[in-house]
This record gives sequence, C-alpha cells and structure tokens, in this order.
Amino acid sequence: MSQVRKTETPEDRVVAIMSKLPPKSLMRFKCIRKSWCTLIHSPSFVAKHLSNSVDNKFSSYNCILLNRSQVHVFPDKSWKHEVLWSMISLFNERLARSLYYDVKDLNIPFPRDDHQHVLIHGYCNGIVCVISGKNILLCNPATREFRQLPDSFLLLPSPLGGKFELETDLGGLGFGYDCRAKDYKVVRIIENCEYSDDERTYYHRIPLPHTAEVYTMATNSWKEIKIHISSKTYPCSCSVYLKGFCYWFTRDGEEFILSFDLGDERFHRIQLPSRRESGFEFFYIFLCNESIASFCSLCDRSEDSKSCEIWVMDDYDGVKSSWTKLLVAGPFKGIEKPLTLWKCDELLMIDTDGRVISYNSGIGYLTYLHIPPIINRVIDSQALIYVESIVPVK
Repeated sequence: MSQVRKTETPEDRVVAIMSKLPPKSLMRFKCIRKSWCTLIHSPSFVAKHLSNSVDNKFSSYNCILLNRSQVHVFPDKSWKHEVLWSMISLFNERLARSLYYDVKDLNIPFPRDDHQHVLIHGYCNGIVCVISGKNILLCNPATREFRQLPDSFLLLPSPLGGKFELETDLGGLGFGYDCRAKDYKVVRIIENCEYSDDERTYYHRIPLPHTAEVYTMATNSWKEIKIHISSKTYPCSCSVYLKGFCYWFTRDGEEFILSFDLGDERFHRIQLPSRRESGFEFFYIFLCNESIASFCSLCDRSEDSKSCEIWVMDDYDGVKSSWTKLLVAGPFKGIEKPLTLWKCDELLMIDTDGRVISYNSGIGYLTYLHIPPIINRVIDSQALIYVESIVPVK
C-alpha cells in the first residue's frame, strides 16, 4: 500500500525559503509582517535556521570572525584602545587554485571605555562569549544582541593591601550548550591567592585552591560548583566548545587540555602528545572539522623563522587520548602566530605587522588578505570559524 505524501503548503515553502536567508535579511523582515516576526522568533524556526547554517559550514564557503585590537597614541600622550571586529567570507576555488574573499566590518558597540579591550572567551551556535572591560557578555554578532551577565559572588574586589588578604582573579571562562538541560551555560574558573608580605609582591604570593561557578541562561544566575585541579593550573587560551564540552589549553608545569562537561559539570584532564624532545611546544587549541586540534610551534631564533604542526585529537575515552599529526607548515619568516585552520589544508595566520595571511599547505602558497582599517601595530588578534545564527541571547 503506497503512503500518502503530505502536501506542501505555501506557508511551508515560505518557512523553507526564509530559514536559508542570512540573519540580516530576517531582522529586516520582522518589520514587514507581524506573522513573519512571530515566525522568526519561534524556537522551531530558530532551530531550523541554525541547522541550515551549520550544514552550509561544510561547503566550500567559510565564514571567519576576526577580532583585532590596536592602540592609538595621540600627541598629548593620551591613548585609546580600538577594537576591530570583521567578518571574512572565504571561498577556495581548487581548480583555479584561487582564493576569493570578502571582508565586512561589524562595528559592534561593546560597552567599554577607551582604555579597555574586548577578548573572545567562547563560542557556540552563533553566540560569542566575550569579556568587555570588566563585563562578561553574550553577544550574537549577526543580530547585534547583547546580554550582560550578573556579577560573580566568588570574584571579590581587589584588596587595598595587607598580608593574608584573599585575592581573586579570573582563571578561565568557557561557554557552550548543555544538550541535556537544553540551555546555554558559562563556566568560570577563579584563581585564589594571598600574600605573606604587606607589599604583596609575586615572590610572596601563596596560591590557594581554585573555585568555580556556572551560569545558566534560563535562570540568569550563577551557582558554585566543585573543582579539583592544582592551584598552579592556569588555563591559557580561549575555550573551545564541542558536543557538550568546553576545552582549554592549560599549563601547570606541563601542557595539557582541561575539559568541562556541561551536563554533569565536572572537569577532566586530557594529555597532549609529547613533542618536547623535538623542540616543539604546544600553545593553543581550536576546532577543526568537528574535532579538537592544537597548534605546536618551533622557533628558530638564528633564522628568525617559525615552523608549525597541527595535531588533531581522534579519540578520548575519559582516561586516554589519541592524537594524529594533521599537517606541518613552515618554516615561515615574519609570522606572529597561526590563528585557525579554515579548510583541511588552509591555515589562517597573522604576521608581525598585523596582516592576515592564508597559507595553502597543499601547494605551499601564501595569500595576503587586505583587511582594513589597521593604522598601528595589532596588539591582540583572535579568529574562529563562525556560523551566523538568529539564536537569541536576551
């Protein structure tokens, strides 16, 4: 017996078409019809639009969010910290061996003063978790929505002085989606210490056990959680979210990856492959084709050059991890650092003059990307593979 095929209605066709449009167009359409505004805000449409955007991420077209900072110094010796966010659309034509790109400045009005910068600490489903000045924000760059998180009750104001006064500082920040609770969460690791001397110098610093807390978007509040890691553990990178976990590149005398399960809210330690005998040192992690990957580099001071390896974590069973070397790039001269891998053989880097470069490891070809406006030397730079969405943060 043949099945009766469901007839597609005109409304279904409208939903199918609109769910493939960019967020900028959808934001305009909200003002045209009330029914469209209701549709665009509905959770089912938001999920469908996100699914379409994620599927498009695996095409030949890629979108990269670039965060750069530069300092302007004026004749009167006053200065201003300028934050530049750009969206880079990249397309690699393999047959012609050509790289095409388009750059759009975002001009996001982050709440900060002129002496404060903006750093990305996490990303998930089109939402970026940033520290802007002293504020933690969730921001959707595509819709230009913000949510400022409430203050921590574990982070205390800096003490005025005196020995054995508790001092707290941000140790690490992660952001992602808890698939069990169907909610977005932010996890914050706090470093605690006190000093054995009234001058409070580094040599008199006494590390104390870390503390941690989790913020949930549904309740708009923080709660303290347990954390059992060394007081000498320092997360050193922007967190990476993947399949319900947050990951940080971390040091405590050796390099490793610290992970956090957003579901059961527990921390785990993941070993990196050993490369010290070869002179290479790991220093950064990022997301590569739905896997955790890490950069390690070797600097040749005599030649002023830098070589880079990219390792990908194949498997992690909660105890042991296995890694595969994906590619080797370099040696390069004048390269500050790699930023991210936007294709399996296309490495995005930044040079010592603040210029962005795409390197194709397959053919060994460098392409300089013209991304204005940069007047002074770039002092901070971050890049991540970005998927535009209409996921709300308010």
